[in-house]
Amino acid sequence: MPKARFEPSGLEIEIDETSTLREAAHVLGVNVHDRCGGNGACCNCIVTVLEGMDNICPKSVVEDAVFYLGPNDRLSCQCIIHGDVVVQVD
Repeated sequence: MPKARFEPSGLEIEIDETSTLREAAHVLGVNVHDRCGGNGACCNCIVTVLEGMDNICPKSVVEDAVFYLGPNDRLSCQCIIHGDVVVQVD
């Protein structure tokens, strides 16, 4: 199973390939600042991908509409991983 590590805490979890980074963060108790329950409406659960960008699904239509996302920024509720990743939670 792929692993997701959340910085700066260093907490890491193995997740199946149907779970999102948001769901993994919640299991670990990492606050990704989401307010909409994971449907992409609030656009607050932004994480910066430090390692493993190629191991995350392509950006969703929801993410494409968020103009202030940087090149390595993703909405954790929209990210399903297929390999190991390291993300920074702001």
